[in-house]
Amino acid sequence: MMDLLALGRSGVLAFQKALNATGDNVANADTPGYVRRRIVLATQPAGRGGPLERAPLAGAGVRAAALVRDVDPLKANAARVASGDQARLAARLDWLQRLESLATSADVVGRVGAFFDAATRLAAAPTQGAARAIFLDAADDAAAAFAGHGRDLEQLAGDIDAAARGSTRRINDLAAALAKVNDQLRRGDDGDVAAAGLLDNRDRLLADLANEARISVAEGPRGVVEVKLGFGPAAVMLVPQVGNASRIGVAPDGQTVLIDPDHAPVPFRLPASGRLAGLLEAAGQIARARSALDGSAGAFATLVNDWHQRGIDGGGQPGQAIFATVATRTDVGKANAGQAPVDVTLADGGVLDPSGYRLIAEAGGFTLSRGDGSASITGPSPLLLDGLTVAIGDGWAAGDQWTISPLTGAQGLSLRPLTPAEVAAAGRWQVNGLPTNSARGLPDVFDDATALALPGGDTTPPPWRIDVMAGGLAEIRDPTGTTLLATVPADGSLIEGPGIRFRIPADAAPGDQFRIAPTPPSSQDNRHILDLGRLRAQPGPNGTIEAVLDADLASIGASVADTERLEAAAASLKEDAARANDAVSAVDLEREAAELTRLQAAYRANAQVIGVARDLFDQILGLAR
Repeated sequence: MMDLLALGRSGVLAFQKALNATGDNVANADTPGYVRRRIVLATQPAGRGGPLERAPLAGAGVRAAALVRDVDPLKANAARVASGDQARLAARLDWLQRLESLATSADVVGRVGAFFDAATRLAAAPTQGAARAIFLDAADDAAAAFAGHGRDLEQLAGDIDAAARGSTRRINDLAAALAKVNDQLRRGDDGDVAAAGLLDNRDRLLADLANEARISVAEGPRGVVEVKLGFGPAAVMLVPQVGNASRIGVAPDGQTVLIDPDHAPVPFRLPASGRLAGLLEAAGQIARARSALDGSAGAFATLVNDWHQRGIDGGGQPGQAIFATVATRTDVGKANAGQAPVDVTLADGGVLDPSGYRLIAEAGGFTLSRGDGSASITGPSPLLLDGLTVAIGDGWAAGDQWTISPLTGAQGLSLRPLTPAEVAAAGRWQVNGLPTNSARGLPDVFDDATALALPGGDTTPPPWRIDVMAGGLAEIRDPTGTTLLATVPADGSLIEGPGIRFRIPADAAPGDQFRIAPTPPSSQDNRHILDLGRLRAQPGPNGTIEAVLDADLASIGASVADTERLEAAAASLKEDAARANDAVSAVDLEREAAELTRLQAAYRANAQVIGVARDLFDQILGLAR
């Protein structure tokens, strides 16, 4: 009779725990990270046949052996990896789309093209003031497009750097939380409700960590895990089974990950998975876009400046550089107590120190010094150093500081203060010949600042008269023809003169005469502005400037399209892996309803066993009476 009561009691208690587990499943069906649980039933140990124990051959009953979680480690790991791969591509796509949007809206290639188009229109009316003003406006627009896009890319690089550092902080926080969960799992009981909750929390942390970086997980006793960044021999320990988690960070270059960045930083290669990897990949693309833009800006400024300095402006003077290639930026100290405005002016042609400058407000005045401390000046406002004029307004407080940084590349590009009359549209030299000349062409003249003198050492610059003589020679004389300056070959070879090189046509015959003279002011000559169109179409190592800019934009668009395609595929794989994992670990309310029905029937059956045992016991007692 006692065995019958014990059998019923053990069944009631065991199935009650099973019902509680199923009830928890139903209650947490929508809880993120919750893993389905179930009770494993086992046979009660047999008795030894003592006075107060069951006989060894008697029924032992049933007991709740353990509370287990329905987990397939392979499917759970596959879901983590798929989620990290999708997170990497989603992060990369997000920032590349921002880069593409900035590049498209800046329209640098369009404004550079408009500058060259304005030069073509100026060639049709080289002395017209309005055309010259439009040309300068187009140059200003092109420089502003380069500089503005450079600032936008710098801001974008700063934003993605902040996002990458935020990702490393999240990885560090998740790793520290996993180390604490490991400690709690070691101290707790295996197979109870508290342990199951800790394991759920552990799996949520692992899933979140895999979303940030590729991890490999090794599970030890009681569910304690060892987590490494990456996989294989090169994997870096992040969370040991015992002890504190390691920390990671991003190097100042914004593209290298460091382990233990605060004490003994060691760079390591981050696997191509997880949000942090996607951010670093996008940061590299942005850095390459900035470098390409700076290169194009430098090539554009060099081409236009060199061209313009070979021409003659409306006043008959040699052309000046059109673009300045250095600018400044002033950063206010974070601890400044005052609100004084600081006006920084860079003198035209000023050469800044690469280390930058620091401005300090003191009770007796101000100190402006180079960043490396190699030079400084102290006194009242304004201060002058290396072509910088720094004026400080009212409202400063002693101890306030400002940093002045030189800007080069795209951000350093700007239009120099030129007037329309200073646009050099004309060629430096005018060349003509007699109508009776036998030569079909005119002498070719090239500017060359390194050329110092005519053959024989004469340094008289043009105007010259060139008379072709017999014997393949030509005499260079002053404009009146009275003074012989030099005798040179008339066979088409290159001849050096002061500031120029020239070539007499090879088909020139004795008696031919040519004149080379400086272009006078207000000349209608447009040969120099036409030459800019030739330079526009002249390819460099990678093509024309506009072609290079177009190719850079197309490269960004191709990267975006490629990443979109890969991200869509990764999202599909993530969904499939999550579905396969959920088929094992997620709560299915229909399955739980069927399980509840089964467990309730078993619970009632065991309760009936107790009821039958009680009735039998009452009947036996009644017979004894």
